[in-house]
Amino acid sequence: NYAGARAHFQQWCNAERVHLTQGASVPEPILCAYAAAMAGVCAGGTARSRLAGLHFWHDRQGLAWKGSPRLLRILKAVTSATPSSSRREERPPVTEAMLDEALKKLDPKRPFDVCVAAAMLVAFWSQLRLGEVLSATRHYDFDALPTRRGLRLRADAGGALDRVTSALWLPRTKVERSGVWIWIARHYNDPSYALQDHIGVNRIALDDPLFAYRHDTSGELIALTRGAFLGRLNEIWSACGMQRFTGHSFRIGGTTALLRAGVDPEVVKMAGRWKSDSFLRYWRAIDQII
Repeated sequence: NYAGARAHFQQWCNAERVHLTQGASVPEPILCAYAAAMAGVCAGGTARSRLAGLHFWHDRQGLAWKGSPRLLRILKAVTSATPSSSRREERPPVTEAMLDEALKKLDPKRPFDVCVAAAMLVAFWSQLRLGEVLSATRHYDFDALPTRRGLRLRADAGGALDRVTSALWLPRTKVERSGVWIWIARHYNDPSYALQDHIGVNRIALDDPLFAYRHDTSGELIALTRGAFLGRLNEIWSACGMQRFTGHSFRIGGTTALLRAGVDPEVVKMAGRWKSDSFLRYWRAIDQII
């Protein structure tokens, strides 16, 4: 995204015939003019992201950033002038009823479906971003994604006798670049039992990707990708007349389900690793929560 921001700024400079001194900071009036040019064109968040990309580029080059209170006021005005076409509709949450429907349709004897079921329940109840546990491609990044070695199942799901809650080590997340433990609580469609079943069916060794499955015929172990995961679930939900869902719908859905269950918002915030109150805008079904 930051590389794209730099490219967009360069395109704007070319179009406006703005000539910048090589190796020097972008002057404050130029930054303000660039920000103002986005008013009525894109969302305020997009404008802020592009300016953040430019700021990052200045840091990389060892240059002083010429941002100012005036630039912040302009960005605020750009947000107010966001065109309706740039406003994204609220993404719907995955619901507990959808989990139940998927579990009915996923084949418990097919390794791929067993893997999808385990990933679905863990992502939902742990309020995960899919990119924290599933690879975008079949090339698995072991420095960023979990392996079975980082899983600690609770006692009744096959773990150590003193474990009352399952836990999973995420080597890297969007915020915690050096890794973090997440806790997997007990629920009626229990993620811990789904993980236990998945590990047995797919014969996941300690150093294997946590979410991987055995090929139906060759037995080869294949990392579950986000595309394959969402494709399988959307196939099930679309057949039931539901709309298609994105990866972030699991994080939103898990947050909403915990709030509806009466879990204290501060506990939800800690469990979801929210660093601020930004998670409040992801609440859905607020009428039922109230």
